Amino acid sequence: MPYRAKVIAKKIMEDHCLGIGIDKQRIKELFDIAIHKDESLAKSGIDATFRAIVEPLNDSFDAADRDVYYEIFSYLIQLIRELPEAEHIDETLKTFGLFTQQDLLDRVRKLIAPGKRGPAQRHKVKKVFVLSRVTIGADVAITSIIIERSKKIFSKARILFLANRKNYELFGDDENIRILPLDYKRRGGLISRLESWLEALENIKSETKDMESCEYVIIDSNSRITQLGLLPLVGEDAGYYLFEPLAHADEETRKLGEDVNGWLNKVFGSAGKKSVYPTLSIPARYNETAKAFYQQLAKNKEFTVTVNFGAGENDNKRISDEFEFEVVLHLIEKGAKVILDEGFGNEEIERANRIIDQLKERSKTIMKVNEDLSFSAGSNPDLIVYKGGIGQFAALISQSQYYIGYDSMGQHVAAALEIPELVIFNGYPSEKFSRKWHPYGNGKINIIHAEGKAEKDVLEITKRILNGCLLGAGIVLSVAWLIGINI
Repeated sequence: MPYRAKVIAKKIMEDHCLGIGIDKQRIKELFDIAIHKDESLAKSGIDATFRAIVEPLNDSFDAADRDVYYEIFSYLIQLIRELPEAEHIDETLKTFGLFTQQDLLDRVRKLIAPGKRGPAQRHKVKKVFVLSRVTIGADVAITSIIIERSKKIFSKARILFLANRKNYELFGDDENIRILPLDYKRRGGLISRLESWLEALENIKSETKDMESCEYVIIDSNSRITQLGLLPLVGEDAGYYLFEPLAHADEETRKLGEDVNGWLNKVFGSAGKKSVYPTLSIPARYNETAKAFYQQLAKNKEFTVTVNFGAGENDNKRISDEFEFEVVLHLIEKGAKVILDEGFGNEEIERANRIIDQLKERSKTIMKVNEDLSFSAGSNPDLIVYKGGIGQFAALISQSQYYIGYDSMGQHVAAALEIPELVIFNGYPSEKFSRKWHPYGNGKINIIHAEGKAEKDVLEITKRILNGCLLGAGIVLSVAWLIGINI
């Protein structure tokens, strides 16, 4: 039965690619699996829906695929709202005058049509609600730009960021931002995912109950919370603006950061800067702890590299265990101090442990640190393994000289902090996708497109880039040491 869900999803996508159209009966079959009482069966249906259909359609940056996504998911919403346990979702949609699948489609098509402009009287806006993209990496790459630009566009407004609490670790030091905690159930069932929208709706209602419609603005980053705009947050969509990633989809060399800047200029004008890079506001306690940690390491005058081999549960983005070990070993043998993020989840932790075991076999010394970053004075390990939250690791990145990782959250954090980096892209669905998600920042960024290349060639290119960085850094560190400058 779990295999059945994959077969159905594959057939749905094949029909779309062949121009046959969408068979609602197949969607209904997949839906029935996704709501099955057996949790393992339901998970297979949900995984097939999102990983084999929803994500590929949106990752293509293609207008036809986007339209098919809206057609499929609007139908799924209709199926969900017919369930007895989803009556609250159905009743809420009815209050917005949305009764049918066609109602949902007509509304979102109107939203993505070009031409909507921001409020004429910006000075009246007191609150700007910004919806999270749900994943940390996308919030750094895209949502942080929306937040930073909104502070200039609506200079008298407070920014209310509807996002997971983890975002506090990256944005919590900005007094202009208040995070309204909202936990989108990325691993949840179909109903629980729509309930995240209801939670956002209640948050906005509570914050605006005594306000005129002209006093607040809602900016949707093309969020999963609203299923990319399919679910409404305010009557008549007054003051609601949906970022449309396809606005510049034909410009394949443009990054998403550039696209969102262009969209903001078009909708709201260019108050202040016409373009900004992703920006973080890491709480001071993380930065202070990281600085104290590095001051102890700096006694050895070593080039420090932060490394994260996480891939967001998408193993296609990785190269291999051996590649990751060879990269870390190469850095150590070239004299760098390596800080490896242990990662999130059992699989990433196990991979980090395999690297540790191999290094121990080569007589390399390992030191593990938690979020407090405490370690014994005089320690001089070859590898430091970090276990903790994203805020402290971001602060570690900010104080390092270099960052290495796959296409994941870390690359966008490093770019926002202007830390030189090397990012290995692999397993991407198209060249357009990889270029859209390139890190966007003012620092030195090296990209390796590994797709289609032999692993040994990718490793050789990686080592060559790292050798150049280490050589240049060695000269700088030596001069700094001689003249007494702390780096």
